[in-house]
Amino acid sequence: MPIVLTGLTVLVVAGATLAGGAIPLRLDRHTRSFLSFSAGTLVALALLELVPEGTERLARGPHPALLVVLAAFLATLLLDKLHVLHPHAHAMDADCPPEAHEHRPLAMHGALGLLVHSAVDGLALAAAVRQSPSTLLAVGLALSAHKFADGITTVSLVLTHHHRRGAAVRLLVGNAASLLVGFAAGLAATLQHAQLGGLLLMMAGFFLYLGASDLIPAVMTPVCRRRDVLATALGMAAVGLISLVAH
Repeated sequence: MPIVLTGLTVLVVAGATLAGGAIPLRLDRHTRSFLSFSAGTLVALALLELVPEGTERLARGPHPALLVVLAAFLATLLLDKLHVLHPHAHAMDADCPPEAHEHRPLAMHGALGLLVHSAVDGLALAAAVRQSPSTLLAVGLALSAHKFADGITTVSLVLTHHHRRGAAVRLLVGNAASLLVGFAAGLAATLQHAQLGGLLLMMAGFFLYLGASDLIPAVMTPVCRRRDVLATALGMAAVGLISLVAH
């Protein structure tokens, strides 16, 4: 595999993450819309990419695979409910009816979870390097679009819940760095199919809970409902299109 092609592909994919995160950083007035978009991307990613890929790699049939997803969903639910919730005003509701709500530490944990997922993406990119240049280009193109949405989601999660911009930038850079770490790990040692499948299924359960409990409720504010529902639908459509092209 040409070293130059491999290096350029990795840099483009990592750069797509940073480019995606730069959008909500610059357009922070529209963070609510980006959060709704992210709701769609996370749920669609779990259902269209992580569950099918994890089921195939686990190779034990759909029921054991979905039990892993359900277990991860339940574990995330229990961990979430053990946290102390902090009421505060919601800055992103400035153009919508103001409502008191509960701050969920899961929002920051969700951004951290995306770092783990980014490392898994790096493993996938390393696996493509072992195949052929055409496979590397195809996977690199799909991951670039996917990581662009990941960057938007990472920053949106942090900013929408009143964490500082510096924290958003650090997590965004960490997301790109996690891709590189996963890529390096994938070149050094290959995970067994079942191990990678289990990890993908656990991430699916985590993302489904995150979308259901913390992101999708953002579309429930009456005044902004149409805009936010449209943004969520666009997020799902974006991942669906990437999935169709990639497969």
